[in-house]
Amino acid sequence: MYSRDTMVTHMKNALRKEILAERDGLRETQILSMSLIIKEKLFSTEHFQKAKTVCFYLAKGSEVSTKNMIESALSLGKHVVVPVTGEKIEFVHFTSFEDLRRGRFGVPEPSTLKPHSEEPDLIVVPGIAFDLHLHRLGYGKGYYDKYLATSGAYRVGICYDFQVVPVLPRHEQDVPMDEVITEKRIIGKNEKNPAKDKD
Repeated sequence: MYSRDTMVTHMKNALRKEILAERDGLRETQILSMSLIIKEKLFSTEHFQKAKTVCFYLAKGSEVSTKNMIESALSLGKHVVVPVTGEKIEFVHFTSFEDLRRGRFGVPEPSTLKPHSEEPDLIVVPGIAFDLHLHRLGYGKGYYDKYLATSGAYRVGICYDFQVVPVLPRHEQDVPMDEVITEKRIIGKNEKNPAKDKD
């Protein structure tokens, strides 16, 4: 008989496969247009506007694109850091999109590593899925959960709206977000079942 953890792992893997198949079917024009709307929603939030140091992930494949977000954040005078993955997640200063290499798991990272020791004010977190209770389904490696478990940074998950499900299977060590932003809505702690923005 399977343990609860084993059952949760099987359920997570099935959901990952299903949502990634849909996400990977997006056209580049769809990715860019939805990413721009998500960026506008993120930049409109009070927590982002107050943040001095923001951590963005460097997108790969069909993930929500962060390139325009990073460029705009820099133009606003914010300090931008990005994650690099070794034994754990660490943050380094972002300098230029011309200074990137393929890192672990194929994720882009700066070629010139300038460590950033202070905690960011806000961290933008990728995910395969999120739910209405702000829980996140990642890629299964646990890097973000381990970091976020002891971090005081404000956590914002970003994804396309079809990646939001009512309830995710989860393990006890999974760390929830403070907000989840899609091209259609912002899900916050006080809105467990928010209505989508009207078209």
